[in-house]
Amino acid sequence: MKRLHLALILPCILLSFPALAEQDLIKPQTQGEVTFVNGGVGGDEQNAMQAMGADYNLHLLFSIKGTGEYVSDVKVRITDSSGNTLLETVSDGPMLFAKLKPGRYTVTVDRDGQVVNKNATVANTTKRTSLSFTWPQQQGD
Repeated sequence: MKRLHLALILPCILLSFPALAEQDLIKPQTQGEVTFVNGGVGGDEQNAMQAMGADYNLHLLFSIKGTGEYVSDVKVRITDSSGNTLLETVSDGPMLFAKLKPGRYTVTVDRDGQVVNKNATVANTTKRTSLSFTWPQQQGD
């Protein structure tokens, strides 16, 4: 009987470890009233980010134009319509997801001094707004 229990329980335990490991890859952070996650380097982190995506209403993606190669270490600043900075961080990976209140925002990103601004309208807390930022390929990319 003990062997039967062990035979049934052991696979369940082993199968639960990837799910726990995936959750530990990406940790939500909070800055002021904004909760965000960032990452997406490698398949495991990309899967973890996608699994968390439904919880965030602003999705940002960073890549190289023409190649689609993802980039990280991008400075990100999100300001509200009054110009107040709500989030200022450096993204650890090519994806950054944030939870924002409904409203209009300016997203400013900076990669190696190349700054790109885009406006985003977040309609509600459940509908996703996605912005993609691309930079030209440089020597060494």
